[in-house]
Amino acid sequence: MSSGANFGHPYQPYDIQIQLMQCIYDTLTQNKKLAILESPTGTGKTLSLICSIVSWLRDNKTTLIADNESSNRIKADSDFSDSDSEDELDWVKENYQKSIVKDRLLDLNDYELYLDSVENRSSAVEIKSKHDKRVKATEPKKKRKIEHVDVEMAEADFLPADYNSDSEDSNSTVSKASALSSEIHLLLQKLDNNNENKKETNSSDLLKECNPVKIYFASRTHSQLNQFASQLKLPDFKPSFDPEIVPKERIKYTPMGSRLQLCVNPDIRKKWKTLESINNACKELVGSEKGCPYHKRKISKIDFRDQMFTKVHDIEDIVDIGETLNMCPYYGTREYLMDSEIITLPYQYLLSESTRISMGIDLKNSIVVIDEAHNLIDTVNSIHSAQISLQELIMSQKGLTLYLKKFQKRLNGGNRVNILKLIKLFSILNEFIKKTYKKAGQKINVNDIFSGSNADTINIHKLNKFIQVSKIAYKIDTYIDSISPEKDEKVEPSSTPLLYKVATFLNCLTNQSNEGQFFFEKDNTIRYMLLEPSESFKSIINDARCVILAGGTMEPVSDFFDVLFPSVDKIDTVTFSCNHVIPDENLSTYIIDEPQFEFTFEKRQDKNLVNGALFNFLNDLSNSVPPSGGIVTFFPSYQYLQYIIDTWKESGMFDKLNNSRKILFESKAGKDPFPEYMNNISEGISSNLFAVVGGKLSEGINFQDNLCRAIVMVGLPYPNIFSGELQIKRSHLEDKIIKNGGSKSDAMKKTRTYYDVLCMKSVNQSIGRAIRHINDYANIYLLDKRYKLPNIEDKLSLWVRNRIQQESKVSGILTKTKNYFENRA
Repeated sequence: MSSGANFGHPYQPYDIQIQLMQCIYDTLTQNKKLAILESPTGTGKTLSLICSIVSWLRDNKTTLIADNESSNRIKADSDFSDSDSEDELDWVKENYQKSIVKDRLLDLNDYELYLDSVENRSSAVEIKSKHDKRVKATEPKKKRKIEHVDVEMAEADFLPADYNSDSEDSNSTVSKASALSSEIHLLLQKLDNNNENKKETNSSDLLKECNPVKIYFASRTHSQLNQFASQLKLPDFKPSFDPEIVPKERIKYTPMGSRLQLCVNPDIRKKWKTLESINNACKELVGSEKGCPYHKRKISKIDFRDQMFTKVHDIEDIVDIGETLNMCPYYGTREYLMDSEIITLPYQYLLSESTRISMGIDLKNSIVVIDEAHNLIDTVNSIHSAQISLQELIMSQKGLTLYLKKFQKRLNGGNRVNILKLIKLFSILNEFIKKTYKKAGQKINVNDIFSGSNADTINIHKLNKFIQVSKIAYKIDTYIDSISPEKDEKVEPSSTPLLYKVATFLNCLTNQSNEGQFFFEKDNTIRYMLLEPSESFKSIINDARCVILAGGTMEPVSDFFDVLFPSVDKIDTVTFSCNHVIPDENLSTYIIDEPQFEFTFEKRQDKNLVNGALFNFLNDLSNSVPPSGGIVTFFPSYQYLQYIIDTWKESGMFDKLNNSRKILFESKAGKDPFPEYMNNISEGISSNLFAVVGGKLSEGINFQDNLCRAIVMVGLPYPNIFSGELQIKRSHLEDKIIKNGGSKSDAMKKTRTYYDVLCMKSVNQSIGRAIRHINDYANIYLLDKRYKLPNIEDKLSLWVRNRIQQESKVSGILTKTKNYFENRA
């Protein structure tokens, strides 16, 4: 066990939290390669991850540093091997290592003392800044002077940099004069900062050596990463080293974010609003002769890093530091990744190998934590997939044509030629879709797209490079956005330029993977889909010391091993599913398996089921749950929910149920019903919320306390097997089984299991919304007799499965429900 039984936890941890932290600590101690952990929401998962991993790192950092020193010395000895070095006694080597480590620690303590002084100074500046803001707030605002902008200058903003034609050297994509200017600028900057760089190098080398193992924490959203930062501030960890030498050791934490979050240049932030446009505007400004004043770093670069390391700062804090120091936080955080101990980053930065390389993210010997990992497989597939519809191609072609018509005389030859080629390519794709599309799931051979055309004159790889280098996508998008809507030839602008989407699709055309497939999806759409995400994830699992997947609903875990980690030896893996922090009596799971409750595709529109069994159950449940407590019912699809609503309205049953409890329901195009539902519950208005599995309310919404005292799952939400995506995946899975020696029966069985896994992941995610903290309580009702089948019941989350009540008759369940809430009252 860790040297501290509570792992530095800021509170008294629950037993299940200690079990989870011990599992993680042991996983790292035993050098396991992979851990898959399920910890329900409300059980303090994030804090448990932080406390156990940082505790292990602090307990082992001295050994890790010594091992690094030893391996470096062995490497040096191999370069200068002689008999003396080979005969050197072990105790001499050991004492040498201790001496080296001690020297590092003395330097580290000096750096920690220096950070104390930086923190004191920054606190004083912060107080003064707040005072200045208060003073400024009382001053009368000056009327802003509006300057006249010349029309020609505004139009110049829409023009790309000169781009050389395909006939020239492919590396000469920017003018030689511009490239030479940039080189001279960088050289002068290096000369100016020479002395500062020596100081920076020394401290950076020290931090790299004293942080030999990095922790990368990835999650899906900005708010989840900010939550991690707030949790990281809570524990008080002991120093990694002898406290007499280093009595205080800060967490060296860096949050990574996009330019959209971190750009501090007001000219860019005011003018551009989308991620893609800000990315391109930034790159263009930084690469220009003028440059970005925040990127030029008017102050010392290491001032930014030292301010960042004084304590744990979230993204908003980092922006404040950048604005105070007149330095770009986006490039600043990237520059000092290797000096950091803990790094947070969004999924996209971690899961794309090309993005990791461009961002300078090195996963070697690191601990990689992926939170909210229940959707990891879908996320990996999405990042490496692309699609484009006929309508989008037509809009892109129209936008290019309008742009070329307006600026043709002002574009250089390279730009004109490549825009014409793009228009030609779009025309070829348009014709192919119109002639070939028959149904969703229809496979596409890429060579067929260009057969019969003169596409041999088009180099798609070079066209893709043209889009990236010239930044033509956001130039065209901003021009079209500026066109008055009253004009005849208007094209609706998109929040994400369509040309970027086209570029992503073209990239798939030029970099086809054996693990992917092109096919038609509904609405005349060509889609490329990755079918073997394990290949894309392999570099992460190979480089990292340990990969930890954590989530509130990770079952069925078998899916991760089959799809993402087939090559990882089971002996190198750990799986853990902890119970909930709530007492057993706070949650009951009921499976209603009476014969009439079967919501298969063939039977779910049966009037006896809809107007009889389903209506009667929900009506009786509405009268069994206290009026103050909400009931949330999940339906398998928007279409089926709408069918239920229409059928009940036609028969008058909707009004009957609505009079008992106000019904609010989710629709695909309608407004979000959750705010009104939440308001009703807070005002004591008895309410029913009808939601959809996979919809807006099935993930990310917390139905804590009275927002949900009963959660109902109607049927089993199997995916649409007739969708193009499912048909392609099924075909690939069956071919793979047969190719590896399996029979047709084996392939069908595997496909059936795959459908069950997709279905039960959705069920677990939806019903996991009900319980959110230790004092919360609710009942779960699974309405379908198929939930009793072993292949279904075994895939429920452990904390739900362990609380299944041995009562399946509706009358008995409703009696127990009534007694349960009466006892609660």
